[in-house]
Amino acid sequence: MPDIEEVIILVDKSNKIIGDIPRRLMNFGKDYHRVTYILVFNTKGNLLVQKRTDDKAFCPGYFGVSTGGVVEKGESYIDSAHRELQEELGFDAPLESQGVFLTEGEGFKIWGKIFTCHYDEKAHGALTLQPKEVASVHEMSIDSILKNPDNLLFTPDSLSALQHYADQLTQPQPDDPL
Repeated sequence: MPDIEEVIILVDKSNKIIGDIPRRLMNFGKDYHRVTYILVFNTKGNLLVQKRTDDKAFCPGYFGVSTGGVVEKGESYIDSAHRELQEELGFDAPLESQGVFLTEGEGFKIWGKIFTCHYDEKAHGALTLQPKEVASVHEMSIDSILKNPDNLLFTPDSLSALQHYADQLTQPQPDDPL
């Protein structure tokens, strides 16, 4: 049975939906689109970071700081995030929204939405990795990713999502005393 063609939501520079396009026709360096980023924390508070397979079109063999992917036609950000979590790691969990951000770079123009969740092997069972996308999973702290002492290659968009999340953690919240 052939794979169903993936159709991606297109948005404008303000994140307003302007249409959709089959993935094979998408110009990722020119067209703005939506992507979900799920930061998956383990019971020690570290992130589960994915090593991408070597045949991925974007950043093959790099480390992806988050689980996630493009938002498809007919999906909301949250629906996409749950689908991606199940497809890539084989489990689902409650997701907490961490906001929307714009990131642009060579080969991407993305309105991303960050979610966080927690993974506990005792509660969720062993991870089931999506073979065509995820080569392996590694545990890393936010600090070690951002400082990157081993000069690992991280996907630039997922690193941008993590930096956005980390920046939020260091800013005072509205009801925090100054």
